[in-house]
Amino acid sequence: MQKNKNIFESIRCAINGIMLGLKQEKNFIIYFFIAVLFFVFNIILKVDIMELIVFFILCSIVFAFEYINTAMERVVDKFIIKKNMDAKYIKDVSAASVLIMGITFFIVEGLILIPKLLNL
Repeated sequence: MQKNKNIFESIRCAINGIMLGLKQEKNFIIYFFIAVLFFVFNIILKVDIMELIVFFILCSIVFAFEYINTAMERVVDKFIIKKNMDAKYIKDVSAASVLIMGITFFIVEGLILIPKLLNL
């Protein structure tokens, strides 16, 4: 496989990766709809700019971790033919990173949105 020749080719490949994740991985669709739902709540409840920045940072991290997790699973499935404890460990620890960030996202968004909902 040849290295990308320029920044535009790199961006095109990255966008292709984003689209592959959205098309082929059900978790990406679930995360996407959760993100849209929380974004709508943030807008309706008129969060301040810093809270919106936190939302975007956390969303980006959760998606990035999910993409890395997906790539790790593919590598393990491709190159570790026989199931073994190392393969399970790699996949489980990679999935744990996504879970930890997802929980962090929900906790932080809850801390931001619940007080605003209670003040309605």
